[in-house]
Amino acid sequence: MDDRLTASAQAVLANLCTPQFVRGVEAAHNRRAGRELWRQLEALGLLDALVPKAQGGADLPLAEAAGVLFAFGQHAVPLPAAHTMLARHLLAAAQLDAPRGPIALAIADSTQRMAFVPYGQVADAVVVETSAGVYLVSLDTACVEKHGDGLDATVRFDTRKAHALPVRGIAELGALVTAATMAGAMQRVLDITVDYVNGRERVVDSSTQFEAVQRQLSAMAEHVAATRTAAQMGCAAHRSGQQRLATAIAKARASRAAPLVANGAQALVGAMGVAAKFDLQLYTRRLHAQRLQYGSESFWDEIVGAQAVDRCGDASGIFDALDEAATPLALSRTLSTNLPQQGLSVRS
Repeated sequence: MDDRLTASAQAVLANLCTPQFVRGVEAAHNRRAGRELWRQLEALGLLDALVPKAQGGADLPLAEAAGVLFAFGQHAVPLPAAHTMLARHLLAAAQLDAPRGPIALAIADSTQRMAFVPYGQVADAVVVETSAGVYLVSLDTACVEKHGDGLDATVRFDTRKAHALPVRGIAELGALVTAATMAGAMQRVLDITVDYVNGRERVVDSSTQFEAVQRQLSAMAEHVAATRTAAQMGCAAHRSGQQRLATAIAKARASRAAPLVANGAQALVGAMGVAAKFDLQLYTRRLHAQRLQYGSESFWDEIVGAQAVDRCGDASGIFDALDEAATPLALSRTLSTNLPQQGLSVRS
C-alpha cells in the first residue's frame, strides 16, 4: 500500500469526517450534502488515484490504494468515494470523461430498469450493470427514492438516456471495495469497543469475567485481521486472472465477520451501543447493511467453491488457511496494543 496516500486520506478524514459530520449528511436528505469533504478528497487526488497519468490521475494499482479504502470505512465516509475511484478508473479505460461528483456502483434488478444503489441519495451518477450491458446513468434523469434509514436509494432509470460502457463485472468491483471499507469499519468498531472497555469505571468482578472479555475482544480482533488480509489480497488480485476468486474470498469473509464483530461490540458496550448519540452505531449499522450489498457470504461462498474446485479440485480449508494467515497480524497489530491490560482490574 502507498503509505503517503493513506496518510493523506487519514489526515483529511480525521479533520473533516467526524461522527457529527456523518450524522449531518445522513440527516440532510440532500444530494449535495457532504460536498465540502468531497472537494478535499478531490483536491488531494484520492478519487483519481487509479486513473492513468495521461488522464490526470496517479495510475496506482488498486493494491496501492487499499489503505485509502480502509480509511473510508474507518471514518464512515457518507459518500460513495470508494465507488467513485473504481468508476473513474472504468471510465478512463473507456476513454470517457467522468462526472466530477460522486458516482455509485449498482446492479439492476430483474426488471432491468431499477436498482438498489448504495449511497444513491448522495450520488450524482451511477454505473449500473444490466443484462444488456453496463451504463453510466445521470441521476438527474432517473427517479431516486430513499431506501431504508441510511443513504441508500432505489433508482429507476431508462438506459435510452444513459451512456453505454464497454465493461462488465460491476458486482465484483462493488463487492471488492465494499469488503475493503468493511475492514476499515470493523477496525474502528474494535477500537471503540476496546476504548470503552478500558475506560469503564467499575471493576471487573472476577477473573472469569475478565477472561470472558479478553476472549470476546480477541475473537473480534481475529475477524478484523482476517477481513483486512482478505481485502488486501482481493485488491492485489485486481485485473488479474485471480480477481474473481480473490474478490469472492474477500467479500465472503467480510460478510461473515460483520455480524460477529458488530454484535460482539454491542454485547460488550451494552445498551449504549444502540443509542443514536453513541458513535458505535454509525459503524455497526453500516456493517449490517454492507453485509448484503453485492452479495452476502452465502452467495460468494458458492463462487469460492466453484472457482476453487475448477482451479485445484478442492475448496476445503480455504477460509481456515486465510484465518491462519491473518492470526499473526491480529496478535501483533491488535492484541498486543489494544486489548485491555491496565484498564481492567480484577476483584476476586
